Amino acid sequence: MAKLKAPLLSFGASGALAKAIVFFPWKGVDAVREYVIPANPKTKPQRDQREHMSNAVDEWHDAKYSAIDVTAWNRFAGTLKAIMSGFNAMVRTFIKEAILDNTWTRLKDMYLEDVEDDRFTATIAIPSALGDPTIHWGTSKTHFPDEAVMPTTDGNKGTYTITGLTKNTLYYFYCHYGVSGDTYGRTGIYSQRTAAA
Repeated sequence: MAKLKAPLLSFGASGALAKAIVFFPWKGVDAVREYVIPANPKTKPQRDQREHMSNAVDEWHDAKYSAIDVTAWNRFAGTLKAIMSGFNAMVRTFIKEAILDNTWTRLKDMYLEDVEDDRFTATIAIPSALGDPTIHWGTSKTHFPDEAVMPTTDGNKGTYTITGLTKNTLYYFYCHYGVSGDTYGRTGIYSQRTAAA
């Protein structure tokens, strides 16, 4: 039902009138348009997208990412063209893979140790019974020229010692598993500075 504050088609009207026209404010102007019932919003592509979104959000919560993992996702988000949080970056990555019928692989709980002036060791948790993840590193958040396989230990941890590094230098790195569009998972972007001496 329309609520009129002055004569019809004048100023101050809002709402629908007899399911024929709708009054509403638009950019400071009182506007009117035809009353339209939207088409069915539950098409298969829309249902699929909502399911992907729901699964991605569930994955974020179920993963229980550590503080270092969340920081890495936030850093990854900062490299994307859109302004978003680490949560949004992970959800976006998950959905892109889901559209390709990928099975998401959770990588989490990054642990860094043995930090020296020319090396450090990175360990990432991966679901058991899967293969070895890959680590990529470099001195830029957007370019990772070096990579290596992280052999799994204890059945569910990939570990690799990055060597030949420059002392007192900040390095960025991320891990991934599988092939995009098949079985795939990745982390955000971690960082570690080598020792000064």
